[in-house]
Amino acid sequence: MTDDDSPMIVIRGLTKSYNSGRKPIIENLDLDIRKGEMVILMGRSGCGKTTLLNLIAGLDRPDKGSIAIDGTRLDTMSEDQLARFRLKNIGFVFQDYNLISQLTILQNVELPLRLAGIKNDKTARNLLKIFDIEKIADQEANTVSGGEAQRAAIARAMANNPKVLLADEPTGNLDAENEAGVMKYFKKVQEEFDTTILIATHNKDLASYGNRIIDFSELQQ
Repeated sequence: MTDDDSPMIVIRGLTKSYNSGRKPIIENLDLDIRKGEMVILMGRSGCGKTTLLNLIAGLDRPDKGSIAIDGTRLDTMSEDQLARFRLKNIGFVFQDYNLISQLTILQNVELPLRLAGIKNDKTARNLLKIFDIEKIADQEANTVSGGEAQRAAIARAMANNPKVLLADEPTGNLDAENEAGVMKYFKKVQEEFDTTILIATHNKDLASYGNRIIDFSELQQ
């Protein structure tokens, strides 16, 4: 983690509700996450962890409050502005990998680059080396193991060298051995790219990987 203690993510007064008349799933939340920090967001299912990630990613809109990434406010952007900002600044890793099964591993990792108008595949091939999956570059995504698929998903999320990497239950579909292996690569991302990482999970075994643990259930009480 960088020695710079300045916040990469600044959240103020964040409120989000999906059902009118019921208590918001996130209410008046203030949160700072420092540049280069890996935060493990713990909490029971349904406590709002995924909602928070979606709000930070600009995939959902807050009812109230503000979200800023590296000084740029997301809550005031249009949908087109959010899409452009997200492509260059935010990577997202899902529990179910979300690779395109008919494409090769290399083609999956290349996708964000192509969306950004970058056609040189050197970056993608370098990422395959970093995540030790260059040997399966030409295999279709539906033919690789769960651990390999999740490493490819992390590589794809890092293709445009985002400032922030968000992960929602990234080891939820993996056994203990592959879980440890995948978390090793999240640490590698943090150390080699100085990326700010926020991982939402209910798995207490992941706590040891973070610089900071936040119990979201308690934070929202």
